[in-house]
Amino acid sequence: MEIDVIRFKRPEKHNALDLEHIWEIKMEFCKCENPVIITGEPSFCSGLDLDFVRKTSETQIVEFADVANDLILQIARHPKPVVAFVQGYAIGAGFSIALACDGIVADRNAIFSTGFAKLGIAPDMGISYFLPRTVGLRRALRLLSTAERFGADEALNMGIVTEIGGIEDAFELAERMEGNSLKYIKELIYPDIEKHVMREKELALKSISETGVGMKW
Repeated sequence: MEIDVIRFKRPEKHNALDLEHIWEIKMEFCKCENPVIITGEPSFCSGLDLDFVRKTSETQIVEFADVANDLILQIARHPKPVVAFVQGYAIGAGFSIALACDGIVADRNAIFSTGFAKLGIAPDMGISYFLPRTVGLRRALRLLSTAERFGADEALNMGIVTEIGGIEDAFELAERMEGNSLKYIKELIYPDIEKHVMREKELALKSISETGVGMKW
């Protein structure tokens, strides 16, 4: 079976996301017609690059939010399986991308965190949609509000991680999940996702404007 692989490409920053990088990932995903593995080294994705945020313009932040949230919707609507292979950090936006995938295979060294509350901004990129559906309301409230970090074993126990293993296990999971009915299953499971993600984006931009997050606009 042919499987497309998308790799984050800023290893020197643990694959933190700036505008150029999120555009690159989104454009790669747009070309995918097969099951997809999303991964990165030494970390999956450590979230939004704060150096980018501090130096950028309001217009570029809005563009980042548009592109990032479009990517989440594309992942959720992809008719083929999308599996995240997580090693190192999956924090904030990185955790959001992993959660949007149909399965997560984690290395033993994986570290997860919702992240957003540490910056004083609203959760974004589908995380407040997927997380309560994965771990339950009360636990999601705790993870979102504390932004605590947790490892692969705890993530597995909470149902966030599908299994602990290597990238070959991610390929095997994608193959197991492949089938014509998956596109219909995803449509049924996520019927209201676009409305929720758009509301998330609105509140995230509002909270960034209010807190500044080190920006000088």
